[in-house]
Amino acid sequence: MANVRFDTKQEEEIEYHTDTKSLNDSLYSHQPDPSLGYGDKTTGSNLYNVLKKFLNNGKVSLCGAQVLVLAKRYPDESDVSDIISQLRANHVMVHIAVDSIPSGGSNSATLYKMSFQTNGYCLFATGSDLYYGFHCITWILQYPYQFIAQNFVVSGSGRIEIPAFKTPGPPGYPEDCSFAITVQNHTLDNSFVSMNYTIESTDGSYVYEFPSGIAKPFYGTAQSAWWDLNGSLSYKWTIDYHYNTDAPQIIECRMYSYFYHDFLPLPPF
Repeated sequence: MANVRFDTKQEEEIEYHTDTKSLNDSLYSHQPDPSLGYGDKTTGSNLYNVLKKFLNNGKVSLCGAQVLVLAKRYPDESDVSDIISQLRANHVMVHIAVDSIPSGGSNSATLYKMSFQTNGYCLFATGSDLYYGFHCITWILQYPYQFIAQNFVVSGSGRIEIPAFKTPGPPGYPEDCSFAITVQNHTLDNSFVSMNYTIESTDGSYVYEFPSGIAKPFYGTAQSAWWDLNGSLSYKWTIDYHYNTDAPQIIECRMYSYFYHDFLPLPPF
């Protein structure tokens, strides 16, 4: 495990840990502190420099690493293909929560691209939605094995049907699976009207719906949840979307398990 604050006047070193107590102690003693920041709205984030240090750390294995990023300042870089290539080569998955109201920097598109190209997901939100959205991202620490990662370019109104699937869990074993869906690749705007979905077993014994009284709400551009699925059953995921323009939009669908699943294919790059 490792943690670091970025966008500080004095760049901090990544701290590596072998137990959760050490990690927690470091996190609580290195909380975000605006007084340590750049103090302007023009300087771009140094996130990519920090990621390069992690990717070339020489201390810990990179294969299958999960990177969780909470970003308020945007980077300025427009081409990070070298970093994305290195992440993909090591099966490193990047999940990012981006503040819709940046404290500086100019380019949030590369953040989304980096998560998209590594089978992570990126949400845009601000205020309490950013807090809760990032909290949902941290569920991957409990459910680390991704078994659905699909992306759909859509416009207008329509329906997506993900073919029947099973969880990696053993037959007859009910387990909590977490899942997430994002509806835009940038800060939420008025072109998005609505999205609802149903996850149900093919035998009709199980149905989960969004929105519903038990489903968590949207946090910015993402909606996340977890629910009991059974390893003996097959499920289907049906999504209805509505945008008020014909401009292309990206819907990302992700699902994670406690039980092992091999790395999924990555998007074309």
